[in-house]
Amino acid sequence: MKREPATLLLLVIAATIPGCLQNGKDTVSLVDFTDRQCVERHKPILIAHRGGVVTETTPECSLAAIRLAKQQGYAMVELDVQRSRDGIPIVFHDSDLTKACGIDARIENMDSKEIVHITFAQTEQTIITLDRALGECVALSLGVMLDVKVRDDEPFFRTVADLIRKYEYERSSVTISTDPALRKCFTGVVMLTVTGDEFNRTKKGETVNLSGKYWFGLPHQIPGDAIMRLQQNGAYIIPAINTFRYPENNHYELAREDINRLIQAGVEGFQIDSVYRPLFDNE
Repeated sequence: MKREPATLLLLVIAATIPGCLQNGKDTVSLVDFTDRQCVERHKPILIAHRGGVVTETTPECSLAAIRLAKQQGYAMVELDVQRSRDGIPIVFHDSDLTKACGIDARIENMDSKEIVHITFAQTEQTIITLDRALGECVALSLGVMLDVKVRDDEPFFRTVADLIRKYEYERSSVTISTDPALRKCFTGVVMLTVTGDEFNRTKKGETVNLSGKYWFGLPHQIPGDAIMRLQQNGAYIIPAINTFRYPENNHYELAREDINRLIQAGVEGFQIDSVYRPLFDNE
């Protein structure tokens, strides 16, 4: 794989120091989920929801949002993935362009060469392919969480898996997608979530091999004893802290309570909306 100069520089720096390299709260190396000591040193692993830090000038799933996530100390970004008409993975949250771009069209009905020239409303940021997003993330040493919006399409899932291999993200990528065909194609390439059956068996006290998997869900869905049992069976815990899951009038305080409880319980990380980033400044 051809490396960009910035990527080569980061790799050279990281290679001089064993394990994960940190400078205060800013991590230089990618999170390596196959190395528990590395994960411990990155805790709490913060994953920027909707493709980075979203502002008026940095729309969700844009290069600007990804870069701002790095500047604000995130370890990873969530990338929403759609399929274009010509089968190219596109980083975009909605299936249509109405809200984000003011265009009455759908990603699946357009070719990628046309899509990448479309700008987000009131910005100069253009829609990007997953290939370009991963290239930017690896240059910035940002891990990735993939939310693939496509269902039951093995050829497309293999295309995404090939991109993960291209950028050598096998140890630093996770997916929240549960599609059976996707899990089949991603096994051994992207870290998968604990299944509902595995979670229920673990809560009952059964021993389940969860090595190489992680639990993803909402804070109220995982009591402290379940966290302990999942971790004893080898899983990581990464809850989601999103504004739309709380009542609008007191979402910040409720999120603070959930974060404090979960940190005390020893979870490995969080997927968060950027409004909650200040809650981690003292960690």
